Amino acid sequence: MDLLQPVLGWLRAWPWFVASIVLGFLIKENFPFSHWPMYSNFSRESGYVYVINGAGEPIAAASLFETAPRLRRQFERERKAESMRARNRKLEKSGAEIDREAATHLLKRLAQRLSPEERKAANGLGLVSARVRMDEKRKITVSERTVAMIGFEGIPYTPPSQEGEPSKETL
Repeated sequence: MDLLQPVLGWLRAWPWFVASIVLGFLIKENFPFSHWPMYSNFSRESGYVYVINGAGEPIAAASLFETAPRLRRQFERERKAESMRARNRKLEKSGAEIDREAATHLLKRLAQRLSPEERKAANGLGLVSARVRMDEKRKITVSERTVAMIGFEGIPYTPPSQEGEPSKETL
């Protein structure tokens, strides 16, 4: 009798199970076999960026008041802007030069958020770009390169402003 209870419970849930599958097909949502790209089409290459200190150790994005995805989007936006500036000035720049200048712009913005104590502990900032690739045999490789490193000379400290209070620049 104890074995019969779970089976009866499953049989009572069966109509709801079938109904949810039918409803999923009607609204064209059939996870995990979904037509939405985030579930069905995985690219063979992706990437991420992260910030390091002068010693090459990673710095938590949260300590810079950022998230990892936002850092990547900001870096991509800076790369596009730098590429456009080079094109408008009719300058021939390599991809590495564009990446370095874009990373430098981003790092200078991030450096303004670090207090004097944090700057002393960090002894500089760097941006690392990582590429994740999957080959035909589904082997995953990760390659990393330091795109740019900066010091803090000439970069003012701009503390995060409190609500309704303007931020002050001090060094």
